[in-house]
Amino acid sequence: MPMQTLTIDLPESVYKQVQRQSRHSQRTVAEEVVAVVTSALPANGKIAPDIDEELASMEFLSDEELWQAARAQVAQESSERLQLLLEKQQREGLTAPEQAAAEGIAHYHNRVLLVRAKAAVLLKRRGRDISPLLDPLPR
Repeated sequence: MPMQTLTIDLPESVYKQVQRQSRHSQRTVAEEVVAVVTSALPANGKIAPDIDEELASMEFLSDEELWQAARAQVAQESSERLQLLLEKQQREGLTAPEQAAAEGIAHYHNRVLLVRAKAAVLLKRRGRDISPLLDPLPR
């Protein structure tokens, strides 16, 4: 598969988290970023219908509701569980219940990621300053 080069700016806290995870998984930082991005994408390249519906309905949310959505966070336990499942999948494979759990957690992570992004886009379109969303530390 042809490769594309992408240069991105990450907040230092995000970079350090990726760096720690890359050491833990014994991959380069670049390989870890590819793994994270790949795991966040839907397997078939399409957005799940329930998430698609939620994204479409966000146009009607108030600014306050959009700010809440844009600041939504994935629970740390959920991220850790998914990471453990992905590592096990690479090492030895997953049982059917583990695979179902991994898919459910990945769906939840995708939902949070897409909702946050859509909320930020809508706030920006409404002329709001979204720079606080780019700051890794809460204000």
